[in-house]
Amino acid sequence: MIMNNHFDAATYRPRKTKYAAALYAFFLGIFGIHKFYLGYYQTGFIMLAISVIGGIVTFGIASCVMWLISIVEGIVYCLRKPDAFQQTYVLHERSWF
Repeated sequence: MIMNNHFDAATYRPRKTKYAAALYAFFLGIFGIHKFYLGYYQTGFIMLAISVIGGIVTFGIASCVMWLISIVEGIVYCLRKPDAFQQTYVLHERSWF
C-alpha cells in the first residue's frame, strides 16, 4: 500500500520551541537574536540597528529600551502554551509581543 503524503515546501515551517525563543530573548534579545530565530529578519535587523546605532547616539538608552522589550517578549513566550506559541508567533507571523 502506497500512501501519498503531500508535502508542500511553500507552506512548511519547522516547529520552533518557545523555550529556545525565550532564552534567546533573555540573553541575546538586545541584538534581536530571538527575532532571527523565529524568522522575523526585518524585525531582528531593526532591533539590532536600534541597539547598536541608537545605543551609540543615545548613550545606551536605546539599547536599554531594546533590552526591556526583549525581556518582556521572553516572558510572554514563556507564558504561552506551546500550541498557542506556534499559532501566534510561527504560523501567523506576529512579530511583536
